[in-house]
Amino acid sequence: MMGQIDTQSRFHSDYREYYTWNEASRSYILQEKEYEHSIVEIREIGSKNHGYIALSISDDGRARLFHGSITAYTVNDKKEPTWQMLSRTMKSKLTYDPKEHTFTYLYDAGDLRYEKILVMKVDQSKPPEIRD
Repeated sequence: MMGQIDTQSRFHSDYREYYTWNEASRSYILQEKEYEHSIVEIREIGSKNHGYIALSISDDGRARLFHGSITAYTVNDKKEPTWQMLSRTMKSKLTYDPKEHTFTYLYDAGDLRYEKILVMKVDQSKPPEIRD
């Protein structure tokens, strides 16, 4: 009997760091530390390479939403899963670091690199359950 495997995971964060690429120093520069709420929602439909991701962020009293379809999934040698994403307006990727309990969201891709990075510390009272 064949069946479709769907999983949906939701993670909460109350702290994040915002970085932008600085061409003069050729590095990412920390712009802001924010103590505001974020939700990372990952829905895999059928496989880890298919589904969508939504990031809902409170930013200075305004809600912001980043989202995209999952186009690829990989796990590096440190056991950090990465989801490649594509939306109508941009390419991005999301990586989970199980040791630091952080999600790193890279977005606003140019020809050579991602221009912006959000690093979100995951709430430890609800630890993530990332499947292999």
